[in-house]
Order: sequence, then C-alpha cells, then structure tokens
Amino acid sequence: MNINTLIKTIISYTISVFSVILLSPTVFAADSWAEQIKLNGDFRYRYEYIDTEGKDERHRNRLRLRIGMMAKVNDTVDVGAVLATGGDDPVSTNQTLDSQSTTKDIRLDQGYFSWKPLQGLSIKGGKFKNPFYVPMKTELLWDVDLRPEGLVLQYDKGIFTNLGFFYVEERSSADESYLFGGQFGYKATIGNTKFTIGTGYFDYTNIQNHSIDDFDYLADEGSAGNTLAADGSFVTDYNELEVFADMTFHVGDMPVSLFANYVINIAAADAVKDKDTAYLFGFKLGKAKNTGSWDFRYNYREIQADAIFGAFTDSDFIGGGTDGKGHEFNFGFMLDKGWKLGASYFQNTAVLDNNQDFERVQIDLKFKF
Repeated sequence: MNINTLIKTIISYTISVFSVILLSPTVFAADSWAEQIKLNGDFRYRYEYIDTEGKDERHRNRLRLRIGMMAKVNDTVDVGAVLATGGDDPVSTNQTLDSQSTTKDIRLDQGYFSWKPLQGLSIKGGKFKNPFYVPMKTELLWDVDLRPEGLVLQYDKGIFTNLGFFYVEERSSADESYLFGGQFGYKATIGNTKFTIGTGYFDYTNIQNHSIDDFDYLADEGSAGNTLAADGSFVTDYNELEVFADMTFHVGDMPVSLFANYVINIAAADAVKDKDTAYLFGFKLGKAKNTGSWDFRYNYREIQADAIFGAFTDSDFIGGGTDGKGHEFNFGFMLDKGWKLGASYFQNTAVLDNNQDFERVQIDLKFKF
C-alpha cells in the first residue's frame, strides 16, 4: 500500500468514526442537552452621582454583566455556575467605565450544587446567592450582591428554616473566622393578605481582637464602619439577633407592601454597647412586571457602628458599611419585556458622631435574558 492510499484510508476511517459519534443519539442528543442545561443572564448600565460632605462630587458610569448556567444532574441534584463582572469586593459586581477603555474583570460569582432529597428541603454547597430571607429585598444585613461560601440547609413548607455554615476568612497559620447562621419563620395568606414573620441568629467567630490585616479584603479597604482599637484590631465580636416581618395586600388593583427589620449585636463589648443596634422599615407600592407597569419603594434605616459585621451590608447606603442613617427611594418602570428602567436616591447621614451628609443618585437600565 503506497503512502497516498494509506493517507486516504486514514482520512476515510476518521470521517466515518466522527460521523458515528456526532450522529449517535446516545452521545449527542440535542433535545437531552436542551432539557438538562438552562442559560440565563442580565446586564445593567448605570449612571451614578455621589456627593459626600467634604469631598468633590463624583459622576460615573458603571456596568454589570452576569451569565449563568444551571445543569440538571438527575431528578434531585443540580449544579449551577454564574460568571460576572467585578473584582475582589464581596458586595459588588459593578465595573466602572474608566482608565482608557481597559478590559474589565470577569470572575466566578457563583458555583454550587443543590440537592433536593425531599419536597421543600434543599442542601446547597459552594458559593451561591444569599440563602437567608430578606424582607422585600432590603439590605440591612446583607447586600443583594453578596454570595456567601459554605453549606446551607433550607426547608420551606409554610414554616421555613435556613441553617448555614460559611467561611469569612480561612487562614493557614491561625484559627479561621466562620459565620454560623440560622433563621426560622412562618409564611401564610389570610384573605388577600400575604405575610411573613421570623427571626434569625448569626454568630461570627474569631473577629474580636483580630487585626484588620487578618482579613485579606478588609486589610486594603478598611473596617466598613466597625470599631477598631488603636492597634487596628476589632473591639467586639458579632452575634446578631434579627427579627423581621413583611406583609402584602391590595388597594384596588395595586399591591401594597409593608416591611420591617431589627437587629441587635448581643455580643457587643462594653466599649460599644451604645452602638449595637440596627433597624429598617418601609413600604412598597405597585409591581413592575408587565410592560408599562411600575413600582415605588421607600425605606428608612439606622445602622449603628457595631450592630452588624460591616463588610456584608449594603454597599450603596452611606457609601457602604455601618455607622449611618437615612432614607432610600427606589422607582422602577417596565419599558418592555425583559427591559426595565430604575432610579434610586439615597439621602443619608454617615459617621453618626460627626453627622456627615451623603447623597447618591442611580439611574439604571436593566436587561434580563
């Protein structure tokens, strides 16, 4: 057999093998793939104005892109992954348009498994959306972009519970800092009124007396409002006891919601006993769901410096972290299917001992696909 015949035989055999593989329904089934894999995502373009007393006004444009995939392993197990813009900040996936059009970071926003062995029961492990109930998506304890890392067990059948173990800081040469969290609540509908009530407890370990340098992210960014001693160590631990409630009813065709959230740090050291409380309350009108529909939300809150662990709270209110109070206004309008206009205004007082004025305006275009 000459060389040309040999080459032709190899090419013919290779094409035949790949044809069998590609056309085999057991190896490549388009219908099966479509059933097992779901893709989704969202994109947000934002204009933002910030006015902090004592600083120059700031104007900036920002974007956020998230692309997710959910894979069905079997009838009870899913695996999910989400890539998003952002950097090291645990409570923001925004990227500012700046620096001569430099490329923007894309990182792992979520990566997890979800096992649902029984109806109403699920177990998740990895990095995932905040599993704890939040009244009307407010951000007293948790920024909406926070993705905790660890394990959580959830049960929801009218009575609900969320139990989690999460890493705050893993250290190779010292004890780790963990978060053990639990919530217990009740959901019900009476007539046309839906309501939820509940309580939570969140116990952070190995925070007090640890230097801020023992926390990789905070070492560069600061304590997020929490009180530090002269040597740069945290003066207190954070064991946060939470109570929350919300209710939704209708006035004519308009949905109306009321909500409240209260937190006290029961582990507050004597030096910060007067800085151990946070609360939030507000209302929401309407629901921006169909084209031309709208909603409006208002809340007022106060977060004393050591009521909560500051790194995980709202990154927009008072510029992020604890030690502030004030108003937040949100408006949303559905321009078309999957396309929403949003606007937010923060009128706040930061650094409660000094009463520093803070204002923030955000105008958003949001797209879901």
